[in-house]
Amino acid sequence: MRHYISKDNSSQKDVKSRYIKENKVKKMPFKPIEHPKCPKCGKSVYAAEEMVAGGYKWHKFCFKCALCNKLLDSTNCCEHAAELYCKQCHARKYGPKGIGFGIGAGALTMDMGERFGNTEVEMTNRPMTAEAFTAPINPQHH
Repeated sequence: MRHYISKDNSSQKDVKSRYIKENKVKKMPFKPIEHPKCPKCGKSVYAAEEMVAGGYKWHKFCFKCALCNKLLDSTNCCEHAAELYCKQCHARKYGPKGIGFGIGAGALTMDMGERFGNTEVEMTNRPMTAEAFTAPINPQHH
């Protein structure tokens, strides 16, 4: 390889492009292999670091719960809308709500799930009106 000395203070890029033209350096005749992109970080996932869930390929360190950041494996992961959750967080966020649908002993709560992003009325475990759960008052019986 010849070294070119720029007399007119042209940039290194100009020197390189002149070298390519003079030596007829060609681009590769094929396209590089396209690797799948990780849904979490958007970067390429190579075979040595891939974890598969829900039809997507993830990096090992991106393969963690979207809520509690617990590292996951194939036995404790749930995928929902290209996001990963551990089984407990998935059940809290997307599972049935209300009395009797707790996770484990002592799980009865009035938590509406705001910390999990639940904002819809259908996701609440509180009654819409108190009238539905009150007995009628009869003033004649004292």
